[in-house]
Amino acid sequence: MIKKILVIVIPSIILSACLYFSISSYIRYRQDYVSVFVASHQISQRTMMKEDDLKEIKVPKQILNDDIYVSWEDIVGRYVRMSHTIPKGSLIYKKALEDDIGDLAYTLLLEGQASYDLYASEVKMNAGSLEDGMYVDIYLTINMSGKPVSDLLMKDCRIIGMYDGSGRQILSYDRDSRPYIVSIAIEKDDVSILNNALKLGEVSVIVGNDTYQTNVRSSLNEDSRVYEYLT
Repeated sequence: MIKKILVIVIPSIILSACLYFSISSYIRYRQDYVSVFVASHQISQRTMMKEDDLKEIKVPKQILNDDIYVSWEDIVGRYVRMSHTIPKGSLIYKKALEDDIGDLAYTLLLEGQASYDLYASEVKMNAGSLEDGMYVDIYLTINMSGKPVSDLLMKDCRIIGMYDGSGRQILSYDRDSRPYIVSIAIEKDDVSILNNALKLGEVSVIVGNDTYQTNVRSSLNEDSRVYEYLT
């Protein structure tokens, strides 16, 4: 009888002990560790933080302080400050990020390019369909003796910034603000051509099927039917 009791009691005691220590460890772990985000790779200066830049891990809450961002919403959409680099696996410190970069558009220009601002009130475009980094084409329509002439004027103009009516940059996660100014990168030599186009007729911004190509410069269509009226 005693052996039967021991056979039943001893495993029960061991199981209870294991369960107790497991629960204690879980509670202690849950209380002492918290979820935070770290850099999933090395992130260079003036990079806008995105979801892919972050990796969620658990760390002892004792190592955290007010200088560290712990919330995903506080990180995504901000920019890495000038002269700062965030190493892979690093916590995200508040001093390393800023809300906006005033001259960001100019840092995206290639050599020989200029930033040209297109105003929604002056050109024809579907501003709601545009995003930073897209390539767009510029068409010009002019009225010659009562007959409209329309043709492609510039191709592959890269959008490098969009701003609301107050001049604040519209970030990628902002789906509510409507662009009032769209900045595009064009060749410096073509600025005067686009200035004349705005004075002479109606300029339209068109999104093509290759809008997400990379490393392409804008080009002026000198064979355009409207080009001769601009020079």
